[in-house]
Amino acid sequence: MLEIFTNSILYPKTIVNYHNKKGGFIFLYLLVLITMMTISTFVFYISYKKPVIDYDNFTCAIAQGKILCDESHDVNDSLDIYDFDLYLLNENQSISDISSLSDFALVVQETSLSVVVANRQMSNINLLAGTNIDSLAEVVRVLEISVIIAGSFMGLLSNTLIIMFIILISTIPFIRFKKDISYKKIFKMVVFATTPMAFLFTIYNLVNFTDIIFFILMFVAYRSVFALQRELYFRTLMKTSYHGNQEEEVVEEEIDEDDIE
Repeated sequence: MLEIFTNSILYPKTIVNYHNKKGGFIFLYLLVLITMMTISTFVFYISYKKPVIDYDNFTCAIAQGKILCDESHDVNDSLDIYDFDLYLLNENQSISDISSLSDFALVVQETSLSVVVANRQMSNINLLAGTNIDSLAEVVRVLEISVIIAGSFMGLLSNTLIIMFIILISTIPFIRFKKDISYKKIFKMVVFATTPMAFLFTIYNLVNFTDIIFFILMFVAYRSVFALQRELYFRTLMKTSYHGNQEEEVVEEEIDEDDIE
């Protein structure tokens, strides 16, 4: 796999040598590319500096199996959960009372958790009922784990869609070779040819350089696909030429035999 990864970037013409790889290998290779593209998501969660919270002096706490806040509690005060703002509300308060509501927010009111996106409540689940959570620190810990799992899943899913879109679009110019090469083999080779682009997305997600530089490098990374097209064109041309010469030799032999008779 490392050999294919290296050759796909440095020697793209050799990609044609791997057209007979099994479907299971292609799946694993795609999984490696997708995971590589999602490294930035994992790095974000690992390197994130969580704020220190003094729960003993916080204005809200878990009591009687639900969130209860002091009268001095400001609804605009939030806790940081991996760039999500967590707001805590009493029973007599509502999401509309939060004037500083961020675009992506979590709101816990008594026992329920709401996910708010662009001031719209997207979902509401019962967070505390039937659980052994008895402190605000545990609530924050559960939400942190949930955000990590959901964020990692969304990162993998979005990168899967991106790489599959690139692969499927990249196979279109290869349709002209379908007469000589099956689409299955074309798909396999294009998967390998998209390795430089997956590598570029990995670097871009980590470094986050300007879009202009990204599109310039994207064109350079697409070189492997161009090289694969050129190599297949020459090989099919040579194959056609070879068969043509063979047919000419057969015809010449038949003519010579007729002349002898």
